[in-house]
Amino acid sequence: NVTLDFAANQNFVLTLTGNTTLVNPITERVGQSGFIVFIQDGTGGRTITLGTNYETAGAAGITLTAAASKTDLVPYVVAAADRILLGQPQRNFS
Repeated sequence: NVTLDFAANQNFVLTLTGNTTLVNPITERVGQSGFIVFIQDGTGGRTITLGTNYETAGAAGITLTAAASKTDLVPYVVAAADRILLGQPQRNFS
């Protein structure tokens, strides 16, 4: 499980070495925006589960590229306390 520290960083790079949950943070600030980079490890197939503070359009969640060593970029904006809106992932960078 990973808790992003929004007070320390605006952008995040996570290498996934297993299925991961983004735990609800307590340090986000309204209006803050940036991106989260997800990198599959050499095995790939890792998934992300979102804490309840992370929202996606239509409550669809996010699907990452499953291939080993691929990179996806997900933009975000903090709309309110406990509301981090995730944009459409840009997938399959290599």
